[in-house]
Amino acid sequence: MENVSSTRLDNISQSTTVVKFKFDEIKKATRSFSRDSIIGKGGYGNVYKGRLFDDSEVAVKRFKNCSAAGDASFAHEVEVIASVRHVNLVALRGYCIATTSMEGHQRIIVCELMKNGSLHDHLFAAANNSSSGKLSWPVRQKIALGTARGLAYLHYGAQPGIIHRDIKASNILLDEKFEPKVADFGLAKFNPEGMTHLSTRVAGTMGYVAPEYALYGQLTERSDVYSYGVVLLELLSGKKALLSSNKSDDDRDTDWAWSLVKEGRGLGVVEDGMPELGDADVMERYVLVAVLCSHPQLYARPTMDQVVKMLETDLVVPSIPDRGLPLVAGMDDIEMSVSSCGSGQLFSASGYGSFGYGGSSGVKEEGLESGSTAHRTGT
Repeated sequence: MENVSSTRLDNISQSTTVVKFKFDEIKKATRSFSRDSIIGKGGYGNVYKGRLFDDSEVAVKRFKNCSAAGDASFAHEVEVIASVRHVNLVALRGYCIATTSMEGHQRIIVCELMKNGSLHDHLFAAANNSSSGKLSWPVRQKIALGTARGLAYLHYGAQPGIIHRDIKASNILLDEKFEPKVADFGLAKFNPEGMTHLSTRVAGTMGYVAPEYALYGQLTERSDVYSYGVVLLELLSGKKALLSSNKSDDDRDTDWAWSLVKEGRGLGVVEDGMPELGDADVMERYVLVAVLCSHPQLYARPTMDQVVKMLETDLVVPSIPDRGLPLVAGMDDIEMSVSSCGSGQLFSASGYGSFGYGGSSGVKEEGLESGSTAHRTGT
């Protein structure tokens, strides 16, 4: 296994610009992983602020509970991540795989540092409870659109396409100009099972995971679309995905927003006291897109390419299909709904239009996967 892993890592260093750091370089950059350098924590381990030999600041993610047995898979993910470049994706600077007598086996990635932290910080940190600390509408609009563009690139611009699997507010990072960058793409399968994760087979965070993925392990690009819809609702409302600690279906922001839209009060989703409010029609459009993306039925959701078009143009947002099924439904119920629910405004792979479920409509989800992989194999 050691030889295979070494060969793969050598191939990476030859085929990409990713830097292969020594463990001592990482220790020096983070001041021996000082507690004062920690800027983030999660089930995977800690994230440290570091300063490299060229004086550039970076974010250093150190994975915990690693073993050499997983190095080949990790190396493959590093190769994929290093090859993906987009203005709305966090750039990978390098990596480190090492075994030391004191620290044991280490797997580390080094990314560009985002000066303004995460979207979660700005929406939910205690320091931002006052109206003066709230994000303005122009900034929220920039974050919504930039995040959508980054995800669209992951799904359809990267080769092979990448399904993120863990879209959430803490994985949307912000640079000094509040331009959003999606982080942790391609790494979801390395997150160990934790309190916020549904299982080792399904990587994702409670409240953000699409029903079909959480319940049955069915993974498509539109699983990410659901998570994006939840994040967009958080961005618009300032409310967390789970509105209370009970984690019941009635306490989800998706259900709350759906109820307001159904009553014709979509603008009620927009956070009170938001600075520099935008045009009411535009803000309502964003609410409708969020509710459409977070629809519990997979086939009702748009693709991320379509989301980008709806957010940046005057393209009409299709009517939102009824949510006829409960969030927790049996597989037989879901399959029956696909074949017999009647017609509605749905999406095909090629664009917008009115389609019926099943029959001759040709509406079919491509790349349906189950289980561990987060990459599309292409058409």
